[in-house]
Amino acid sequence: MPFRPAVSLALLVLCSTPSYAQFGLGGGAPSGGGGSGSDADAGVPGQGQSTLRPGSSGPDVEALAGDLADPDPAVRLEAVKSLAEAAKDEEAVQHLIDAMSDQDTRVRLKAIDCLGQARASTATPVLVQTLYLRDSEPWLKKRVLVALGKIGDPRAAKPVADFLGQDTEAELIGTAIFSLGEIGTEDSVPALEVVAQGSSNERLALLANDAIGKIRQRQVNPEVEIQALRPGPGDIQRPASASAAPPLAGF
Repeated sequence: MPFRPAVSLALLVLCSTPSYAQFGLGGGAPSGGGGSGSDADAGVPGQGQSTLRPGSSGPDVEALAGDLADPDPAVRLEAVKSLAEAAKDEEAVQHLIDAMSDQDTRVRLKAIDCLGQARASTATPVLVQTLYLRDSEPWLKKRVLVALGKIGDPRAAKPVADFLGQDTEAELIGTAIFSLGEIGTEDSVPALEVVAQGSSNERLALLANDAIGKIRQRQVNPEVEIQALRPGPGDIQRPASASAAPPLAGF
């Protein structure tokens, strides 16, 4: 039969053609001149290497830790962001703590933010230390205070309360008040009452009263997140949780 060899040849060509799935490209065309599946999994130069842990859907903490030593701050910043996804891992948390001392401001601030979002209580002592370092700029202290509020570790309550007594700018004091309201320990109330009753800054006094009310309500019912209420169109709007920045405009 004259057509049988042609049909067999066509079938052979079709069966030997690799699918896009073999390259792990999700339907995209294979790059680099048609490399093998293992080559594609290893990553294509210029497109970034995979940071997934082999056999897991989570980030590869060890690989990301190596990226934190990269001379390019953009690479270090991306490593911090990825480490935040693995922040339940104590090793990842420790690398985020180490990134707080990075020379690049963006990396430092992102590491602080990620520790706060992860509620990493392991970072509390280092964050408190950063708060009291003489060379810590006000913008850095503010970020630290917000992170401590998000973490909510009772160990931070006294250092933050002591911070209220420092002769510093009103914006930082307001952030510290907000942080104490989020941490929510009864021991913070006396320091807040000093501000509420003795501050010449009306806005700080109002914030301190709000924080006191929030703490006391939480003591009554810790399962309910309390939002301080102050009716009136001219009042300051305050967030109900530490996921938002404290309302400090206008000081």
